[in-house]
Amino acid sequence: MKFFPSMMTTAVAVSLVLGTAAPAVAQANTGSEKQVLQITDVMQFHEFTGRALSKDGNWMAYASAPDYGDGLGVVMSLQATLNGQSSPQWEVPRGSKPAITANGDWAAFIQQVPVLEREQASKEERKKLHPKAVLVNTSTGKQQVFDDISAVSFTGDGKTLVLASVADEKTKLKKLTLVSLGSDQTNEFERVSDYRVAEQGARVAMAQHAETEADSEAESDEKSDEKSDEKEAALLSLTVLNTENGSSLQLLTDLAAVADFNFHEAGKQLAIVAAAEADKFAVYHWQFGQQQASTLDAKRADYELTKHSKVSFSNDGQRLFVGHQQQEDAPNKELEKPEEVADLFNLERLTSDRGLQVWHGNDQRIKPHEKESYSDRQKETFLGVYHLNEGFVALADKRVENVEPTDNKHAVLGRDADPYLRAITWDGFFSDVYHLDLNSGEQQLVASKMSWGHDVELSPNGRYVAYYQNGQLWLYDAEQEQRRQMATDILISWADEEHDRPSAPDGYGIAGWLDDNSAFLAYDKYDVWKVSLNGSAVNLTGTGRTDQIRYRLVQTDDDALAFPAKQNLLLEGFDQTNKTNGMYRLTGQGVQPLLTADKTRFHFVEQADNADSWLLTRENFQQFPDLFVASQWSADNNVTAQQATELNPQIDDFKWGTTELISWRSTRGDPLEGVVIKPEDYDPNKQYPVLVYYYEKFAQRLNQFNQMKVNHRPNFPFYVSNDYVVFLPDVHFSPGEPGSSATDSLVPGIQKLIDLGIADPDAVGLHGHSWSGYQSVHVITQTDIFAAAVAGAPVVNMTSAYNGIRWGSGLARQFQYEQGQSRIGKSMDEALNLYLENSPVFYADRINTPLVIQFGDDDGAVPWEQGIEMYLAMRRLNKPIVMLQYEGEPHHLQQYANKVDYTIKMKAFFDHYLKGEDAPLWWSEGMPYNEASE
Repeated sequence: MKFFPSMMTTAVAVSLVLGTAAPAVAQANTGSEKQVLQITDVMQFHEFTGRALSKDGNWMAYASAPDYGDGLGVVMSLQATLNGQSSPQWEVPRGSKPAITANGDWAAFIQQVPVLEREQASKEERKKLHPKAVLVNTSTGKQQVFDDISAVSFTGDGKTLVLASVADEKTKLKKLTLVSLGSDQTNEFERVSDYRVAEQGARVAMAQHAETEADSEAESDEKSDEKSDEKEAALLSLTVLNTENGSSLQLLTDLAAVADFNFHEAGKQLAIVAAAEADKFAVYHWQFGQQQASTLDAKRADYELTKHSKVSFSNDGQRLFVGHQQQEDAPNKELEKPEEVADLFNLERLTSDRGLQVWHGNDQRIKPHEKESYSDRQKETFLGVYHLNEGFVALADKRVENVEPTDNKHAVLGRDADPYLRAITWDGFFSDVYHLDLNSGEQQLVASKMSWGHDVELSPNGRYVAYYQNGQLWLYDAEQEQRRQMATDILISWADEEHDRPSAPDGYGIAGWLDDNSAFLAYDKYDVWKVSLNGSAVNLTGTGRTDQIRYRLVQTDDDALAFPAKQNLLLEGFDQTNKTNGMYRLTGQGVQPLLTADKTRFHFVEQADNADSWLLTRENFQQFPDLFVASQWSADNNVTAQQATELNPQIDDFKWGTTELISWRSTRGDPLEGVVIKPEDYDPNKQYPVLVYYYEKFAQRLNQFNQMKVNHRPNFPFYVSNDYVVFLPDVHFSPGEPGSSATDSLVPGIQKLIDLGIADPDAVGLHGHSWSGYQSVHVITQTDIFAAAVAGAPVVNMTSAYNGIRWGSGLARQFQYEQGQSRIGKSMDEALNLYLENSPVFYADRINTPLVIQFGDDDGAVPWEQGIEMYLAMRRLNKPIVMLQYEGEPHHLQQYANKVDYTIKMKAFFDHYLKGEDAPLWWSEGMPYNEASE
């Protein structure tokens, strides 16, 4: 049996008495000097990219990958890990997209093409490089490889591997291969356009095209594409395969198209939306024992089933949810070709192919938003429910468009945003919320102009709706058609107490209902409250506010409609004082600790479907959030968490760092905190160059592991390893003064570092991206405390940005300034002075700090012309400025070459101004235009 020393397991046992952290699995260079992190080292740290648990929780398959390079698939025994034993583990090089059988006997991965092989290949050669599938026997570790595979899955009974080939480049069809596990018997099905595998049982459904005449003829025999498509569509069939006995049922034949099909999870029912004739779709239903699918009467007046219609089962298998589209008139036919000279001057014909968009002042959506949402709106369907024993009930319509299927047997919730579409431009996102009865389709208005960010929760019996609005908790009773305010005698805030934007604050949230429908569970800043139907509220966690611990419930069952009323519940608790995160149990007697540790954050990940064990992560700045497996708590509150993975044992080979929390007050008197990250070999007698990175609130990162990636922001361990101190400060904003708020928050924090002897006062650098990019540019117009600054994608001119468009979404930017993150709080017509005062471009003459601006010239969030404005302003004033324009890039860099280049340039720039190293040529001399980049 094969074992990998990099993945040996360790244990953490923590109850009411705190335990120690798990010891390092792989010891690092004992007795030798640790290495300084390089950019190439950062690239090679792994992160989880996929995970699959057996239903009994005994086996796990997972995949990880570095920022750049080849990934790894691993299969391991969690049962052995939980028992404190060395776990058998099997590795699959370049494994991704893991799958595992219900009993954990088999696992499978998609094996990606090696990065080196891909990089060595030409553009044409890369098209021929296809991934493979790897099947692993978890008992023996034996592996079997299958070529040219794009997807893998297992049947619900765990006895058959389902392989989908890479799609044919011309037909877009795939080959489906079924492999009988343990016997290696295979069945192959060609020309499959789509397939489904039942979650339980031994069934696979597939839509399959029969071979057409066009396929069997030589390529030189030209036939019209339209004719070939018609032949192909007419020979489409829908088949259910029983992989246990090898039988098959052809449920539907001679179909023109299949829009969607899905099994009920038990695998004994299948719902289908298909068309026997072009564009004439119907709903079909098959259940075990039938030889063919039957047609369901799911017609709606003025609505039709289309190729965009989706169908799904409720968990109990009694209802089908299906979407219709509103019928529309057929488009006008094209004008006939001109037959004589006079026809050339037909104005209707001349203007028929014009390129024109009309922007009307009363349009619901501005044209860019209308354009960006057009494709989704063309596919929009209106949900209805088919009760298999009773018939079809319409739910969504043009008034209540947004309805999502749930497993509630009685009702669903819907939203209508149409009345507020025009106001999106300046007011935000709102909708009316409706209660929809599943049996009658009756629509009842629950609340008007509800913010999309506010919680709305339906009770399991479908009668009640709990929601937050205008700072209060409310209950709507669908049976009585009444709404009333809840918890009116509780003197705490349900609204965000730290909200510092001009908009109405969101609530802390409604966790959900108890399964006996007696109460719903709501949050304040710290505690969990049970709000009963009579309006009274009881604090279940009790001491959260006193202890400064924010408790939040963990729903361990993804399919549950509510929390169990008669069971203990799992909590996560975040300590606002020391920034740790622990696991707790909520009982009738209050909160009891399960897993807590100093300078540590625990997070729940997943619970096995049929077992009392769950996965969690444990992390701090020095510890990557590896997976731990824990048994459910025992009567004495003991929880043992065994470390299951160690993705990055190389961390011990490098100089890393330590974190600590400092506090100060802004120049306005606001209490603030920030994280100071010091080098591992920090010398208290030395002053260090300091790199400041921030956004809004960052103190909560005290015990977080920093993501090891090369991207648009500085990598903290990389800078600390290279003898920098990194500072992550909080910023407190005052309405109408976002720019000066940043200065008033940051400068006293920097002065605190100087007073503590940490910071070299002549070597403090500032970096921000997007919102903090804006802050960075504005701050250096007000202070010279920073020796150098980098601003990624900053807004510099609020007067030009306010009436602009976020091209990525098509939304206007006015809302962002009046109600959102930019925090001006008024329109430009109402307060032009605030837009001017908060625009750093108008104060470029005050800047003495060398500045680098980075922009992608396809930025859909912040117009890159904002960077040009600042560049031209500073250039004209002979201020030290360089703008890095990355071609074809969006708001965050995507091309890896550009990420690496920016990281190198950023570091060289700060090294020059904060460490006195030679200036890079691109900064001192610039670079000529590169024609090859066009």
